[in-house]
Amino acid sequence: MSAIRLGLCIPERKKSAICLPERIEALCDEKNIKIIEIDIDADLESQGPFDVLLHKIIDYYNVFPIQEADEKVKRLVSYATRHSKMVVLDDFDWCLRLTKRKSMIEVFEHCQFIMDDIKVFFPKTVELTAEMSSSDIERVIRNTDIRLPVVAKPFNAALDDGSHNMALVFSEERLIDLKRPCLIQEFCNHSGVYYKVFVVGDRFNICENPSIRDFHQKDSDCPTIFFNTRTIAKVGQPFNSNLHDKDPNDHDWLSCDQQPNMLNRNLIKDIIQRMRQKTGIQLFKFDLIVERDTGHYGLIDMNQFPSFRGIDSKHFPKHLVELITNYQ
Repeated sequence: MSAIRLGLCIPERKKSAICLPERIEALCDEKNIKIIEIDIDADLESQGPFDVLLHKIIDYYNVFPIQEADEKVKRLVSYATRHSKMVVLDDFDWCLRLTKRKSMIEVFEHCQFIMDDIKVFFPKTVELTAEMSSSDIERVIRNTDIRLPVVAKPFNAALDDGSHNMALVFSEERLIDLKRPCLIQEFCNHSGVYYKVFVVGDRFNICENPSIRDFHQKDSDCPTIFFNTRTIAKVGQPFNSNLHDKDPNDHDWLSCDQQPNMLNRNLIKDIIQRMRQKTGIQLFKFDLIVERDTGHYGLIDMNQFPSFRGIDSKHFPKHLVELITNYQ
C-alpha cells in the first residue's frame, strides 16, 4: 500500500511552538505516512500531491502583514480548490470565522440541549455598538433581561493584540465606559474553575484551569475590573486578589487522565458531534464552565487547532495520526 502523503503548512514559528513535525514523526513512520513540509512561497504543484493537508493558516496573520498573509492563504486555498480529493484539516472558512466571537455564538447556539438533567447553554450575550448612548444601553439591558455582572469581550477572539482584554462590569451605568463595539455576556458563578476540552476527530481530552472567582450581591458596587484572560485563566500565572479567591498556583490542576469522570463524557461527546456537524472541523478546543448553583454546562470559548497544552503530551500525536490514517 502506498504511503499517505501528509502536507504540513504551518508557519515556522508556530511549528516550533507546537513541535511539529517532530512529535508525530515516529508514529507517521510506523503508519506509513510521509510528511512533506510545505513551502508556502514556492510552487505548490511541484511539492504535491498531498492526500491530507494539515494547516494553521490563522498563524500567518500573526507573522506577516495582512496583505502578505492574505496572499499566502489565497495561494493555499486555490491549490486545495484545484485538488478537491485532498483532505483539508481544517475547513479554511471556519478556521477564519472562529477568530470572531460572533461566529462562535452561531456554533454555540447549535449546541444547546439537555441530557441527564444537565443543560448545555450559552450565557446570554448582547452586542453594544459604538453609537449607543447610555439610554440605548439601558434599553438593551431591559429588553434582553441580561443580568449583571457581565463580562465585556471584544469581537475578535484572535489575530488581535486586544482579543484577550476583557472587563467584568457590575453596574449598568458603567457600561457606557466600555471600549465599543463589544459583546457583553452574563457572568455565571462557576467556583473559579473552567474546563478545556481538546478534540481530534472522535477523540477528546479534558483538563481543569483556574478562572474568575464567584461574585455575590454584595459585590454590585465594585468598580469595573479590567483583565487579560492569559494572566487570569491560565495555569502558572500570578495570584490576582480581585479575580481569584485563592492562589491558583497552590492547586493541582487535573486532567481526565487523573480524574476520568471529570465531566459527563456522553454529554461532551454530544457537544463535540454538534460542533463538528456545524463546522466540519476536526482539531479544536472549547471551554466550558459548570454553573455553581445548577451544575449546568456553559459554553464560553472555542478555537481551531489549539496548542493541546494541559493534557498528557502523548495524546495529541496519537490521535492526530489515527485521524490521518482514517482517511486512507
